[in-house]
Amino acid sequence: MVKGLLKKFYALLKKEAVHENEPQRILFLLRNMLLFLTLYFLIFPAVMCLVGPRTEVWVALVFAVLSLGAFYGTYRVRVQTSVLICVTLQLAWVIAFVLMYGWDCGIQHLMFEMIVLLYFSIYNALIYKIGYTVFLFIVRFCLFMYCRSHVPYFPLSETATVVIQVVNMVLAFLLIGIACGAFSSNVESAEKKLVLYNEQLKKQAGTDPLTGLWNRRQMMQYITEKHKKDPKMAFTLGMGDIDFFKRINDHWGHDCGDAVLVWITKHMSRELSEHAKLCRWGGEEFIFFFPDMNGDEVCTILNVLRMKLDNDPFDWKGEWIPVTMTFGVEENDFHSNIDTLLKNVDDKLYMGKEQGRDRVIY
Repeated sequence: MVKGLLKKFYALLKKEAVHENEPQRILFLLRNMLLFLTLYFLIFPAVMCLVGPRTEVWVALVFAVLSLGAFYGTYRVRVQTSVLICVTLQLAWVIAFVLMYGWDCGIQHLMFEMIVLLYFSIYNALIYKIGYTVFLFIVRFCLFMYCRSHVPYFPLSETATVVIQVVNMVLAFLLIGIACGAFSSNVESAEKKLVLYNEQLKKQAGTDPLTGLWNRRQMMQYITEKHKKDPKMAFTLGMGDIDFFKRINDHWGHDCGDAVLVWITKHMSRELSEHAKLCRWGGEEFIFFFPDMNGDEVCTILNVLRMKLDNDPFDWKGEWIPVTMTFGVEENDFHSNIDTLLKNVDDKLYMGKEQGRDRVIY
């Protein structure tokens, strides 16, 4: 039963206001702060009855009612209005408290929490926030100067001053902690979303949308960085091209051609991804980067892939289409640049096509 009541209470705190597009997290924050303020206003008379003068303790009960009214208002008025009501309520209490009990009880520290609340929960121009900060400074300064020349209406004993200072300090730090915790979590959440979004954009910028392989830009960046970092690194480049791909598109349609590209990508990923980085270079051409492997080793791997394709025709709506590939292989010679190596492997690929296709040329 208690658990059920807590769930209902939490749902009440999370309930949206009647107005659309209101920041839900700020509403939740305000409601929690107003509940803590109400609790404080209800506890304060009991504390004063124990350690201080019991005169005018009913003022705190009036503020408790006002705080509950502000809490109810969060379900009826706009968030910005609720923030201003909450801040005004606290400021009125600070002024009344200092006039009644003096400067030494620490209630003026609530002003710092008011600044935090206004700066991060109201999306007005900065000039308004600076103006409110100046206004709070003037109020605080005037209260301080007033207390320098006037005694409080209800002077407190040393014990009462210490106890109330502690109570007010707990309230101030609690509200500041709640506000900073809420706004810092908002910032962290926004930053996390931004990082994930940037990662998605980066991935999309370097990925071929059809096959999911790296695109030419990403592969060139990867090879260039690897070569720049270790110019003496041994590697081999492979280039593959689907034989008679235009014929597939012309005869069975581009949907079939796209399906062939996806299908052959799965074959290549299964056979090559353990050894190489794969890239869709463009159209039906693919580039493979084999680090720490020589040309003979790469030829063996590509021949295995080629023969598996020979023995596994593509099924297009019940019709079996033979799909083969021709490959060129170029080993790093440690004096040519990347562009030259790519041109060489491209030349060998076309040499393979001129010799009849469905072969590996090294």
